[in-house]
Amino acid sequence: MSQFGIIVNVDKCIGCQACFVACKEENKVAPGIQWNQIHRAENLQDRIINYFRVSCQHCDNPACLPVCPAKAIYKGPHGEVLVDQSKCISCGACAMACPYGAPKFNRSGKTSYWDGPALASVPLQPHQQRTPGKAERCTLCVQRTSNGQVPKCVEACAVKALTFVDYDNLTPEQKALVDKSVALNEAAGTKPKVRYIASHMDIAGRQEKMF
Repeated sequence: MSQFGIIVNVDKCIGCQACFVACKEENKVAPGIQWNQIHRAENLQDRIINYFRVSCQHCDNPACLPVCPAKAIYKGPHGEVLVDQSKCISCGACAMACPYGAPKFNRSGKTSYWDGPALASVPLQPHQQRTPGKAERCTLCVQRTSNGQVPKCVEACAVKALTFVDYDNLTPEQKALVDKSVALNEAAGTKPKVRYIASHMDIAGRQEKMF
């Protein structure tokens, strides 16, 4: 069984936000809601500014899954941590449990960036349709990976700081990246499938949360 994930090379990331914009457009994420974010950390000793992507970590042992009283959180076919919005009761238990702050809730109900009618509208595809107020987060673009494509954020990264991997079918180059990578906030014990390579920051020790 394939297990999908992403290797984030912090040493390459330039903080351009292309992955963030690509995710917004691909998934039609609502105003005020972010499925991935670019965070910034300064290393004064090495005189380096690090930029790195934070999102749902698609954990092997997700903290959000067992606490959901409605059983709305489940594992996808390749280990993706997903939400069945038809079951979600908007209680926020998943957000409180997640060490990474990944679950988001569109409490405002706003789904368009337009204050009035859009100049032109395109019907939303199934993966772009969500119920405001229900839990949502990065899906690893299951709509794309099921067709042999990489997640949109990975495709959009011009400096190749993001590498999409199948942990069960690694190429030699990917294995080398995985061997160098570590989990964000390793002490949380959730065994993330999004992992990081960083020469100038302690990724494993950072208790980083999405804001």
